[in-house]
Amino acid sequence: MEKIKRPLIAHFLDTSQAFAYADAEWARIGVNVTEASTEYNPQSETSQDIISESAATEITGYQPTMPVSQQCTKGDPVFELVTKLRRARATLSDSHSWALNVDLWDKTGEGASVSYAAEVQEVSIQIDTYGGAGGEAPVQEYTLNYVGDPIPGTVTMTGGTPVFTAGSTAVSQEV
Repeated sequence: MEKIKRPLIAHFLDTSQAFAYADAEWARIGVNVTEASTEYNPQSETSQDIISESAATEITGYQPTMPVSQQCTKGDPVFELVTKLRRARATLSDSHSWALNVDLWDKTGEGASVSYAAEVQEVSIQIDTYGGAGGEAPVQEYTLNYVGDPIPGTVTMTGGTPVFTAGSTAVSQEV
């Protein structure tokens, strides 16, 4: 057994808001972010027939979100995108982008051919709060709402550039 450190769970956001993840410009979420966890929000259905002592609960789906609290950081591409969406009060498809989640701890291969388990996911970006208390650094809080199902695959990293592969298609963008 080996404990996993938090930096080995990597989240990237497409700061170009490309229509297709193949055209994404990935920037890593994390600059001045102290908390970011995917909340899977399981949906369930419970039933109990008249001859049973206990109910049965089945998972029927998920509604994942990722709340993020980021100290305002001028020059960070993720902060700049969220600021742009906040100022526009973006809704519907104008609030959409792509997220790339990479488990850097789950790797296969050696040397230059190392790849990591990953998924790409369409998201809507919900602006929650902006500002903060006097005397404290301001924060911008937002939530990535997962839209539809993830596209599983793998990522190779070359000098900070994630290359996502789903099936036989590889996509590379500079970070």
